[in-house]
Amino acid sequence: MKREARSPLATPAIDEIWRRAAAQVGFTLTRTGDAYATSDGRGVIAIGATETLDADDALAQLVFHELCHAITEGEAALRAPDWGLDNVPAHTVREHACLRVQARLADPYGLRAAMAPTTPYREYYATLPSYPLESTPGDREAADRAAAACARFEASAWRAPIEHALAATAAAMESAAAGAHPLGFALGPAAETCGTCAWAYEGGRGTAVTRCRQTAPAEGDGERTARSHPACVHWEPPVDCRTCGACCREAYHSVTVTMRDPVVWQEPHLIVRHGPRFEILREGSRCAALHVGEGHSYTCTIYQNRPRPCREFSAGGRHCIEARRRVGLTPTPAARPTGPRAS
Repeated sequence: MKREARSPLATPAIDEIWRRAAAQVGFTLTRTGDAYATSDGRGVIAIGATETLDADDALAQLVFHELCHAITEGEAALRAPDWGLDNVPAHTVREHACLRVQARLADPYGLRAAMAPTTPYREYYATLPSYPLESTPGDREAADRAAAACARFEASAWRAPIEHALAATAAAMESAAAGAHPLGFALGPAAETCGTCAWAYEGGRGTAVTRCRQTAPAEGDGERTARSHPACVHWEPPVDCRTCGACCREAYHSVTVTMRDPVVWQEPHLIVRHGPRFEILREGSRCAALHVGEGHSYTCTIYQNRPRPCREFSAGGRHCIEARRRVGLTPTPAARPTGPRAS
């Protein structure tokens, strides 16, 4: 039966979280108009195309359900279409066990209700006890199957990516409900995520994690985020140097080079000497090697011979964002965010 309420999981950012989770545990995810959700036993999970699903269905919920089936049925089922299950009464207990696993994994993240099935099994799911692995009258086999599956899951390589996906989903839902990004910024383009933003980068002490340059202080790293988080109001597409040119324009007043830099003898007409210092010639406020084309396109006329400071300048890096701010291409956040932090 179709319902009007749209699933809170049905967002591009949360879709991406579960596409990534499926890939991390070894599955290719596709969409189909021929089935609600199915697996082929060869590493492909097919989820119904958006137009074939009910309003309260979501890609995340269906992928999670299929992964819970795989967890419940065990390794051998990975090589069987639809995990070796058929829509027959004899397999009902196995479906019930899957739903118990689903509730058990979703509970720590407050996602039991959001991840509820929309099939006829919803009624069973709704009556599960607070601790979903607890045996209930007449349903001990399902509880035992679910408990064994959860024990396997705890020791498996699937645990980290699936738990990460659940945590990221909860954060994305909380942010959407509050109308804010997990870092405290207002939400931005609905179809984008931190993963498509120019200012996401991998860094920090120890193991590198995804961080946001928009929150970086003058020294040090930006706040942690996740590439699956929804885009904030400061989202920008990856920097295209040919339409930017900020670093070669008014952002900086000079490019200093050493006498050993090959550009000194390769491009002598562009070298200005100030005592012991060498600089690249300026034309007004811009580098003399910068060519401005039609439509404000920017190219470097000595790109192959450009000096070392230019070679070390990283598109999308700390100095890049500062250069863009100086010429007005990238706004400066009014204040450091004070909202919830991404985990």
